[in-house]
Formats: sequence, structure tokens, C-alpha cells
Amino acid sequence: MTDANAIGFKFIQALSDELSKGQVKLPAFPEVAMRIKTALEDPDMTTQQIAKLVVSDPVFSARLLKVANSAALNTSGKQIKEIPTAITRMGFKMAHSIAISIAMDQVMNEPSSDLAAQFKKLWQHSVTVAALSYVITKKQARHPSIKQSKINADEAMLAGLMHGIGNTYILNRAEKYPELIANPEALENVMRDWNAGIGSAIIENWGFDEAMMNVADEYELLDRETFMPGHATDLTDIVLVANLMARIIEKGAEAEADYAQHLEEWAQIPAFSRLGLDADTISEINESSREEVDSIISALG
Repeated sequence: MTDANAIGFKFIQALSDELSKGQVKLPAFPEVAMRIKTALEDPDMTTQQIAKLVVSDPVFSARLLKVANSAALNTSGKQIKEIPTAITRMGFKMAHSIAISIAMDQVMNEPSSDLAAQFKKLWQHSVTVAALSYVITKKQARHPSIKQSKINADEAMLAGLMHGIGNTYILNRAEKYPELIANPEALENVMRDWNAGIGSAIIENWGFDEAMMNVADEYELLDRETFMPGHATDLTDIVLVANLMARIIEKGAEAEADYAQHLEEWAQIPAFSRLGLDADTISEINESSREEVDSIISALG
């Protein structure tokens, strides 16, 4: 057994023992964000009632206005300064996603100095995947597979934000294992092997539905099949595609220069065909939607 495997095994063994005894302490959803999230899920709440709750949290208010005035939503160019108007422009579902992004930002940005860079990188990737998930769904909204599944862009953005939450938990726990932090290979192996199971457990613990749990559990299974009628697409397909595209963007110009090769590889992945994403469509999203993607990334923080 290599050093990396040995270190990772020790950490995994400890997690396994906790899981078997039901002792894993999953991260709690931040209180303020939970109140806003619950209110936004209440069909009897009005825009004015939501606005009163939102203005009590300056962080949420600022983020909400920033999103409402982003290039993705503000096509008229008219700036919004009032919370009720901002909520009306974006809708409850988008506002709900903003509440989740703030909560996750809080969860992800309380690390030790040893892991601060890791948390920042993980959060930036989640936001990029969220933005791409939103744009892909919006651009392909008329595709029969998406219409049949009744997936909307706001829902896809939320799924993108939460897809890698399991890695956040692993990084938090790794702080107690200095030898794991000191061995990047071992830490990477643990995150690869445990992200899915832990992520779906956290999402269930936070009260989200099965579709969101499936995203965390299967977004890296490139050969996955859906159980939707007529082999329609689902949220996991969208996040899977967005995750692959995000990794190319994050690698910079050198990786994007090999886009043709990636397009050829992606053509073999079922999720791309279910979403109706051929080479031309992917290129269009990558080129013409970059401003919109950047706008959402900036707005989400």
C-alpha cells in the first residue's frame, strides 16, 4: 500500500466507523438562510412578506440586488434598488437559489489557513457549474427532453451549486488529520471516492428532494442512464455536462485550445445526446453565452 493509500485509508476508516454508528455530524444549514429558504418555499408567502424577511439580512439583500441587476437578468439596463422589485424580476425560485448560495458560501468559507485555498477553489467551481447549468437549461429549454422533464433554469442552477457539497464536508473533517492535508494525492483520492455518498446524505439532511440527492450521487458517472419516461434528461445530466465544461474553462486558454478533442469525447457521453448538445450547440454556448455565464458567476459570489 502506498503512503497516499495508507493515509487515505486511515481517514476513510474513521469515517466508516462514524457512519456505521450514525455519529457523522453533517453540517447544519445556516439559520438565516434556512428561514429565507423556508419562506420562499411557502406558496402562501407574498413578495412583500419575503422582502421584509430579506431586508433583515444585509448580505442576502446585497446579493439579491446584485443578481437582479446582472447581465443575465437585467436585459433592459434599468437598475433595481428595491428588494420587492428585485424578487419580482427574478422570481421566487431564483431568490431561493441565492439563499442556498449564501448558505453554502458560509459553510465553505470557514476553513483553517491550511485549507483556505482548497475551499476557495471548490466554491469557485460550484459557482461556475451553477452558471453553466443555468445557461445550458435556458438555451435548451425547447428541446423535447428538457420540456418533458419540466426542468427550469433556476432549478438547474441550484443543482449546480450543490453538486459537490460532499467535498466540503471532507475538507472540513480533514483539518483534524494533518498528515492527510500534507499529502494532496491522498486527499484527492478520498474526495473522489467519498464525495458522492456524503454529498447526497448532506442534501437529504438539509431537506432537499431525491432529484437533488441524485445529482450529488451521480454527476460524475459519465455512462449513467436515466429512469425518466422515454429516456428523457434529468437534473443530473445537466450538472454532469456543466461540470465537464467548467473544468475546461478553469484550465484556461491552453485547455480550450483542445476543445475539438473534448467535443469528440463528449459525443460518446449519453447525457450530451439526451440534452441535444451536439458540437455546434456546445460551441455556441461556450462562445455566445460566456458573458452571461461570467455575469452569473460574479452575481453568485
